[in-house]
Amino acid sequence: MRWLTALRTAPRTVVPRRWMSTSRMLRNGHSSAAAVETAVTAATTSPSDPYSSSLTADELHRIAQLMENDPRILMEVVASLDPQSRRRLVVTGGAMEWFGKESAAQEVEKADADKDRQISPKDFDHWFESALKRRQEEQKKRATEGKVVTNPECGTSETTSTASSTAPASQAVPLAALFMIALEAGLPFVGFGFLDNATMILAGDMIDGSLGFYLNCSVLASAAMGNVCSGVLGMQLHGLIDKAVQKLNFNTPVLTEDQMKDRRVFLAGHLGGTVGIMLGLILGMLPLLFLDGDTSEKSDYAMFQRWDVNSSGFVELPEFEKVLRELGVHQTEVRAKSLMDKYGEGHRINFEQFLQIKADLRDGKPIFD
Repeated sequence: MRWLTALRTAPRTVVPRRWMSTSRMLRNGHSSAAAVETAVTAATTSPSDPYSSSLTADELHRIAQLMENDPRILMEVVASLDPQSRRRLVVTGGAMEWFGKESAAQEVEKADADKDRQISPKDFDHWFESALKRRQEEQKKRATEGKVVTNPECGTSETTSTASSTAPASQAVPLAALFMIALEAGLPFVGFGFLDNATMILAGDMIDGSLGFYLNCSVLASAAMGNVCSGVLGMQLHGLIDKAVQKLNFNTPVLTEDQMKDRRVFLAGHLGGTVGIMLGLILGMLPLLFLDGDTSEKSDYAMFQRWDVNSSGFVELPEFEKVLRELGVHQTEVRAKSLMDKYGEGHRINFEQFLQIKADLRDGKPIFD
């Protein structure tokens, strides 16, 4: 590797001597991963480089044999290349694999989009996306190309689509596969629906009994605030339900591209998701069985606030007289003073004492002595 380091730091005027050293080592049979690396680096340089043709065909053949016979040499060479040369090597190999050997030089030029003789990571990503798309389009085109079939009776040729002849067999998705597709699509929605509805009910009930109690919010307003909490929790747990379902390892069939376009496959996934969300929302209503549905305390507090005209937190004697007068009770002053003496303290009644008055009224007990 000292020899390789010296070569990398050497000026360009000694590059031909470097290739002569590499050639001599190959001819003498003393090749190594460092020599192969140097040769591959030269092979992956720009075609306009005047030193890219320093190796003979026999030397290139020897390099190929070395890497084919010992994969460790290939891995060491690729790992030792600088990132730019490694990307150029991948582009060259991918172009030969997908588009043929004759298209390699053209694909390398396409990869160098900014024409700076360097394939940057951005250039490589753009080339890979473009090449993959062109490769897929080419495969689709080949799959839909017709083949010429000769009719021996009339001697004519007919064009038959290979895709149409094999379509019934490839697109036939069995019912068991459709059921598994619907099940896999529906289970995440069961969990999401349960979490959404249960959180909305529990949070709404908690808000209705605390914040909404003092703000005198309606039940619908408390439910709407509970739905906000449900949405926030759903965003925090985004994706966890899908990952949990994937851990169940359902034996979902692998579909081809044509089968994925089948309307029955779409309907199976759509129906599974619909049934799943409905079942999840129904299960999410289970907290209603364990919640106290009595809202009398909230309505009592709202009445107490209406009676407390000056918002002091107490219903005082003049306020009580006014309420009794509005209710059509006779002798309001005497009866109001009687209530204050029986239930209140200091000629005023707090909320707990007000609840006691209402409880006695519900039980049919006399409140006026």
